[in-house]
Amino acid sequence: MHIRGWIEIPGEADPLRRATVNATVSQVFLSYRHVPPDEQLAEGLCAFLQERGLRVFLDKQIEIGLEWAAEIDRQLRASDSFVVLLSKDSILSDMVRQEIETAHERRKEGKLAIFPVRLGFQGKLPYDLGGYLNHLQYALWNPGDSEEKLFARLHTAITGGASLPGAPSSEDAAVLSMTDPAVAAETKGAPLPAADPRIVMETGTIRLDSPFYVRRREDGTAESCLAQPGSTIVVKGPRQSGKSSLLARVHALSKRDGRRSVYVDLQRDFDDSHLLSLHTVLQTLARRIARTLKTAVQPADVWDSDLLGEKASFAEFLARAVLDGSSSPVVLILDEVDRLFDRSYRGDFFAAVRGWHNNRATDQAWDNLHLVLGHATDPALWIEDLNESPFNVGDRLRLGDFTRDQVADLNARHGNPLQGSEEVAGLMELVGGHPYLVRQALYVLATERWSLARLREEAGKDTGPFGDHLRRHLWALLQSDRLRAVVGRIARGQGCDDEGLFQRLFASGLVAGEDRSTARLRCALYQQYFSRHL
Repeated sequence: MHIRGWIEIPGEADPLRRATVNATVSQVFLSYRHVPPDEQLAEGLCAFLQERGLRVFLDKQIEIGLEWAAEIDRQLRASDSFVVLLSKDSILSDMVRQEIETAHERRKEGKLAIFPVRLGFQGKLPYDLGGYLNHLQYALWNPGDSEEKLFARLHTAITGGASLPGAPSSEDAAVLSMTDPAVAAETKGAPLPAADPRIVMETGTIRLDSPFYVRRREDGTAESCLAQPGSTIVVKGPRQSGKSSLLARVHALSKRDGRRSVYVDLQRDFDDSHLLSLHTVLQTLARRIARTLKTAVQPADVWDSDLLGEKASFAEFLARAVLDGSSSPVVLILDEVDRLFDRSYRGDFFAAVRGWHNNRATDQAWDNLHLVLGHATDPALWIEDLNESPFNVGDRLRLGDFTRDQVADLNARHGNPLQGSEEVAGLMELVGGHPYLVRQALYVLATERWSLARLREEAGKDTGPFGDHLRRHLWALLQSDRLRAVVGRIARGQGCDDEGLFQRLFASGLVAGEDRSTARLRCALYQQYFSRHL
């Protein structure tokens, strides 16, 4: 469970808009995980602010459910400042991650300032959180440091007196290094004992040096495609199925093998201003490619919207700046392309991508371009002309849940907390082969020494090991009365009567099924939890 709070502060506006002082009341949202020392520091911060006349709200009194989710969402969207306590535990919390994502969106709109605080933690943030937070200044607190000094710095920063003292992180979350050979040799093969310190819970994109990454058939297919001249690879998978982890490995493998690779996450790397039109999205993508590959020819050197148009200008940039024949092949990875599906120019954008694929037939230079697209939603709902779609050409990889053999293998890597095939089957009955839930379950079983029976007993509780994950889905459902109603209908075994809503729920990883008529909640855990809350 988490405690969330907001703090009303009379006086100046938030740091993004502090050029002038006004009398409006600011609101601060406090995000952290309900574990020590996070909880103690959060409560201490609240007391510190209360002593200085500030009103503090905590959600301890709110019962978990739709009322709780509605209050959390309302308070976050009404806030001007966001303080997040980052620890080795909180960065694994689905709810904290969701709050950070929402805060990031509001910050891009100029409506909120973010103040990260690292609690005895200076390691790399997960891929998605790094993209949101690495460029921001942060405060660092270690056990034994003065709490009052930390609280004073935060109060001063929030009310406009000073910035947080720490420098932004220099790590680039979008560029992941390949596994160190020594680490790879050490972790490959033999399963890890249950007490091994390398048993960690990973969320988001799995680190390249992780001994817990599960290679699937799709990994080998992607690697084989890259070994051929100019390939197009389309990877489809719902949230938390391993799609971005696979694409990160394609990116790293490409660089290791001497290809020039550009990884673009359209959800994380592109602001709304970059997506206003076909011109802005292609220009932004071209500039990103030019910057990553350090091309001599820049987009402005060849772009001519009036004569060539946007699609041809981008193709001209690729041909002259990237595919000039004198350099190594290029791998262009576009993840989360779903973000463009509801844009009015989606037909033109994806027709352009299909055009890059088709150019290989008439111009050998385009064989130097590998295209990799990652998405979750079915594009057929959005792209009317299949002849102009890049999603029905090349190699199409569909990521689903782990098989029983893969779960058994992952169990072995955790030191066999599940005893035998019957217990592996028992875990599959609870969470299916859901990659994230399987990893979460094995982590708890291995580190807490729980039995499978206890895991089953605690699984559907808000205070249980999956509580953060389940409440994050509940919060997402809060955003739409229609989605909530449809999930309730699916939970009752009545299927889904709206294809668009089915695709949204499938992309979120909440439902499974070949089509909307056979829609079902993805696993027994979801069925248990959402039947109770909806």
